[in-house]
Amino acid sequence: MSYIHYDTKPNGAVYASVYESYREGNRVKTRRLETLGRVVDKDAGIFRGRGNKLFQYTIENGRNDSPDYFPEEQIVPDQEKLILDFGDTWFLKEYISGLPFYNCIVNALPGESDTLLALLFFRMLTNRKASCHAKPWYEGNYAYLAFGRADLTSQNISKVLSKLGQEETQRSFLREYLSSIYGDTEEQHGILIDSTGVPNATKMDITQISNHNGDINREVRVVYVIDRKSGMPVYFRYIAGNIIDVSTLITTVSELQQYGVSVNQAILDAGYFSEKNAQELLDNDIPFLTRLAPNKPIFKAASEGMFEGLMSQKYAYRYGERLVFIRKVPEKIGNHQVYVYICIDEDMYLMQHKKTILNALDDKKAANETDSAVKQLGAFALLSSEDLSENDILPLYYTRQQVEQVFDISKNYADLLPIRVQSEERFAGHLLLCFMATAIFQRIQKDLLKRRSKKAKSLNAESIWDYLRNQKCKVYDSFAVPQEPRKEVNAIYDIFKIQMPHKIPLSTIQV
Repeated sequence: MSYIHYDTKPNGAVYASVYESYREGNRVKTRRLETLGRVVDKDAGIFRGRGNKLFQYTIENGRNDSPDYFPEEQIVPDQEKLILDFGDTWFLKEYISGLPFYNCIVNALPGESDTLLALLFFRMLTNRKASCHAKPWYEGNYAYLAFGRADLTSQNISKVLSKLGQEETQRSFLREYLSSIYGDTEEQHGILIDSTGVPNATKMDITQISNHNGDINREVRVVYVIDRKSGMPVYFRYIAGNIIDVSTLITTVSELQQYGVSVNQAILDAGYFSEKNAQELLDNDIPFLTRLAPNKPIFKAASEGMFEGLMSQKYAYRYGERLVFIRKVPEKIGNHQVYVYICIDEDMYLMQHKKTILNALDDKKAANETDSAVKQLGAFALLSSEDLSENDILPLYYTRQQVEQVFDISKNYADLLPIRVQSEERFAGHLLLCFMATAIFQRIQKDLLKRRSKKAKSLNAESIWDYLRNQKCKVYDSFAVPQEPRKEVNAIYDIFKIQMPHKIPLSTIQV
């Protein structure tokens, strides 16, 4: 037997769905057959569904898209009903609607776009709370009016994460996202590649024991690709925790190429270097720059005899406040010419020098052994496939710091951790949601640093949400009325050129 179930929201709006009762063995169960949308006239069976379309529905006659009668609507009761948190969601909604990749997010799940946006906002605007807290947050926030069709029940959030985790959904999003970032040009791009561990206690097959630089965890490894010029994340993938970084490089570059991204330079951490990977990049004419671990044969070959006299003014270069001594050494990988830059960081040298000498005295080491070790204090090496000047090598390599900034955003602000899902599909959906949030946060942070004035110097990408959240709005029968913003909130709106209306007609809000 079918029936219509009505659900009254806190602001007085009523939504309806069609349910069916059925018998399974000796038990009577129910299941939802169809979501009708917001109730416009309960007695006449008039509803407003997706696409903001009015239609009539009765159990007896089903759906009629062209009824003879459409009533006047009221979204909330005649008297004031709610005071909602307003500023954070209003700001974020206005801001992301102007981003080139906004439509990619909305189009990721066309039938659940309100739920996706509400869930994304919940992740970004709250302090990494579990999804069971999403619905109470939603009902007390302007998101309730902005994304009126959202369903933030725990069951539906799991369903949405599963949809986001499907390979087809992820490919569709990444294809549209990369097009919005790079356009349709055939221009080549410089990229930064690095990975981070995502520790978890789930029973997913991809959760494995990892030994990463001596740090042992049960985790999944997540690889991010960052555009070197813009600092924006452009791609992500995940791998089992026991797969080492060096074996993932070529696959990551190959997957990027399938989306039409042509790489003209890759900047890598030491964990990604192997002669096999370097040979592959060289054979495919992809320039690269990487740090060399001291145990690599090419490091040992290039540095032999090169530390002697290295700390001389003729090899000295300034990098910010750092003094680094650099000597360039040509080497070969296969038939390809490469360049190893043997470096000594003066600060690291001084920091280690005293400790090394004191330890040698305590251990009664031979002077020649200690002198040999002292020459290599503070040493590191970079390998480039191109002949770069010593002045340019460090600024280029240290653009890698942008990767660390992105991982910091992802873990501390985009809710990457902790992991609260148990299936690989929902985990993949969780990662996609975090990727979306990370991309938005990165844009906000860069815009804030670029635009903020001296008066707003105390504002940062974390504090703006605390100020914005304190601005409330009152909901009446026809309008939502934002309350007066504090000066910090006004400064934020000014920095990002966002207009705050004195009242918002509820008829313009799709609920």
